[in-house]
Amino acid sequence: MADVKVLCEISPEAQIHPQCRIGRWCVIGPGVRIGEGTKLSSRVTVMGQTIIGTDNVIDTGSVLGGEPQDLKYRGGNTYLLIGDRNRIGHNVTINVGTECGGWVTYLGSDIVLGDACHVAHDCYIADGARLGPKVLLAGHIVVQRGAVIESMTGVHHFARIGRYARVGPRTPVRRDIPPFVNYYSNNYYCDTPMIRGLHEAGIAAAGLGDQDEAELRKALSALFENESAMKTKLEQLQRRGPLSPDVEDLCRFCRESLLGRFGRYREQFRDQIPPEAEQYLPADLLRTIRGQI
Repeated sequence: MADVKVLCEISPEAQIHPQCRIGRWCVIGPGVRIGEGTKLSSRVTVMGQTIIGTDNVIDTGSVLGGEPQDLKYRGGNTYLLIGDRNRIGHNVTINVGTECGGWVTYLGSDIVLGDACHVAHDCYIADGARLGPKVLLAGHIVVQRGAVIESMTGVHHFARIGRYARVGPRTPVRRDIPPFVNYYSNNYYCDTPMIRGLHEAGIAAAGLGDQDEAELRKALSALFENESAMKTKLEQLQRRGPLSPDVEDLCRFCRESLLGRFGRYREQFRDQIPPEAEQYLPADLLRTIRGQI
C-alpha cells in the first residue's frame, strides 16, 4: 500500500503507485496518475488530467493541474505532464494546457522550481532547467534544456529561453533569449535588460568537447559582441562552411526569433499544436490530443 497520511481526500479513480508518499491534507483528483517514489508534502493539491513520473518531490501548498487563467479555455480534457526527479517548491502553481494552445503543459525531468513559481498553460520546460523563487511564466513559453531563470523574473507569453542560458533576477523577458548567454537588467528595473556576456556555467554544464566549445564561443562572439544586423551576421557565419551541431542550433534559434512577431518565434503557433509537442510528448498522448482537435 502507498504511504498515505490521514486527513487526505484522494479520489478512488486516481492511479497512485504503492511506493508514493502522500502527506497530510493533500487532495488528489480522479484524473491524476502519480509514479513510483514521488513524495507529496502536506496540503498539496493535484487535479485535472495530471500525470506525474517517478521520484519527484512536491512541497507544501503546491497546486498542480489547475484550470488555466485563460479566457479561451473551454473546460476541455487538457493535460499536465511532469517527468522524473523534479523538485517543486512550496506554493508552486502549474496549470494544465488549453485546447487552442496544444492541450498540454509539459515539464521534463531533473528540474527545480523554486518556492512560489507559477507555470501557466501550454508551457514546455525541458530537462535540467532551474527556476528561482517567484519566477512567473505566462502561457506558451518554452524553457530549453539547462536554462536558468533567477528569482522574481517574469516571462512574456510565447517567449523562449534558449539552452543553458541564464536570465538574471527581477528581469522582464519580452522576447526570445538565445542559448548560452547571460541576460539581465542592471539595477533591476532601472535599465533595459540585454545580453551581457556568456553564461560560463551553462557552457560548462553542456559538456561540449574542446573543439565544439571553441567553435561555439567564436559563434557567440560573432553574433553578440556588437549590435550590427543579426541576419547579416548569421549569413556570414553560414558562409564560413559546415557548422558544428551546437553552432547550427544557435543559428537556427536566432533565425527563428527573427521570424517571430516581437522577437518571439512561438507567436506564429497560436491556436495550433506547437512544434515542441513532437519533440517532447509521448506518441500515445500526441495521438490522443490530435484525436480531440
